[in-house]
Parts: sequence; structure tokens; C-alpha cells
Amino acid sequence: MPKLKRSNEHLPFPDIKRLYEERKESLTCFCVWGNTYFTGVSKKELKRHLAYHLREVEYDACLTLLAAIEAALRLDFDSRHTKRLKDSKSKEVRRIAGLQRGDFSYKIPIDKLIDLLAFDGSVKNSTIDSLKIYFKFRHWLAHGRYWLLKIGRAKPTFADIYQLAQTINNLLYR
Repeated sequence: MPKLKRSNEHLPFPDIKRLYEERKESLTCFCVWGNTYFTGVSKKELKRHLAYHLREVEYDACLTLLAAIEAALRLDFDSRHTKRLKDSKSKEVRRIAGLQRGDFSYKIPIDKLIDLLAFDGSVKNSTIDSLKIYFKFRHWLAHGRYWLLKIGRAKPTFADIYQLAQTINNLLYR
């Protein structure tokens, strides 16, 4: 498997959270009664406008955060492959990489990376289940949201995904 050429442009989870919070605050400060931009708009319409844009900002942040989680999983895969560690998870990485026949780690399906996270049994099933559901949500976001999302629960919030991101981060970088 050829060596992955890293861009080093992936965003750390805390940066994504800070950007999300700053965008929410900016919108909240902008969408106020009396702002001349909204001349002729009723308070009800302004409230609806703000709610719509806050939802879109949250969706954007969720998509970015889930992409960052995927990047962390892929970087961990690449690191375990190239460092040739001797633990059972690293051996499984090399077995999977051997099946790829020269493709980079970004060609490995996300489901395999999630299953690999659970490989040694050190990760709770609830964490793996949430991660799989959140990636279904990511798929829905990334592909235009044109179908009815069926994940068996409410759509995850940014806070839900961020909490899981911290758990993943602790698992990968202990």
C-alpha cells in the first residue's frame, strides 16, 4: 500500500467547535430587530429566518466534524499500517491493507474503519452504534438531504457528535 501523502489541513475537533460557536454568535448578533438589513421584515419572519440559518450552520458544522472524525480514523489506520506496530489491531490493519492491493487508506470503506475501532473489544457497543448512525447522518448531509433520513432516533446535534468526537479522540490518542 503506497504511503499516504498527508495534507496537514485537517481541522482539530476544538477548532471546529470554536468555529461553530462563533458562526452561531455572529448570526444571533446579525439577526436582531432593528438591523436595517431586515427592514420590512416582521419579528416572526426574523425569528424564522434566524432559526433556519442556525439549523444550516449546525448542519455544516456537523458535516465538518464528521469529516474530521473520518480523517482521524483514516490517519490512525495509516499510522498503524506504516509504523508496523505489533498489537492485534495493527496486525488487523495490515491484513486489511493487504487486501486493498495498492490502494490508499481513503479507499477503505468507513464501515470497515468503524469496525476496526471495535476490533479489540475496548470500545463500547453504544459508541460504535452511535458512530454508525452519525455516519448515516453525514451521508444524508453530504448527498443533498433529498430522502427521508431513517436512523431510528432524532437527528444528532452538534453537541452529540462533538461528545462522540472527544471519545474517539481519546481512544485513538491514548
